Amino acid sequence: MDAVSRTTLGDRVYERVRGAIIRGEIPAGTELNQVELANTLGVSRVPVREALRRLQAERLLDANPFQRFVVTKLSQEQVLELFDLRQTLETFAALRAASRPGFREAELPAARALANSLDLDMSGEEWVQADMEFHRSLYGRGSAVASIIDEVRFRIYRYVHLAAPDLPRRKEVLAEHQALLDAVERGDEDEIRALIEAHVGHTRDRLVHMGGIEDAG
Repeated sequence: MDAVSRTTLGDRVYERVRGAIIRGEIPAGTELNQVELANTLGVSRVPVREALRRLQAERLLDANPFQRFVVTKLSQEQVLELFDLRQTLETFAALRAASRPGFREAELPAARALANSLDLDMSGEEWVQADMEFHRSLYGRGSAVASIIDEVRFRIYRYVHLAAPDLPRRKEVLAEHQALLDAVERGDEDEIRALIEAHVGHTRDRLVHMGGIEDAG
């Protein structure tokens, strides 16, 4: 990780460390030394401590009474549980969007535009960010449920990053996004439930098949 500039240090350190955790550059179970992090990033320990506490609040780090921060280590069962939780939350959010007054006219076009912005040639990081932006737009940017979904997905995505890019799966994702948008536009609740179950389930099953979460715990 490169040194960061001295503007909004706490936020910059937080983004840098969180990104490294999510990308799998800092493996689960790693203890983060505040002094070493401060030296690596070219900052004092104050913004580092602030960033680590924020990551602890997001459940990406655990801390003991001596303020030793360790990257959260999840068991395979816990990762699969998070996928189930994501499915439940996204189903609730999509059904809520479909029933929200004015959604089809005011918000659905933006969600479609973001779905179309995903490109098969994107890097893994770009793909993840674009995918999350699409889901935020669909589920209500700034809503409580979208924020909770983000937290769950951040905890899952470090395992997604460990899996190699899969072009056929990306093509499926694009088709699944379009089908979900169409179902939300029609207000078809049964189809919304089925599509989200399949969409989340395909990602979960791919990771299990590739062994992406065998070493989570």
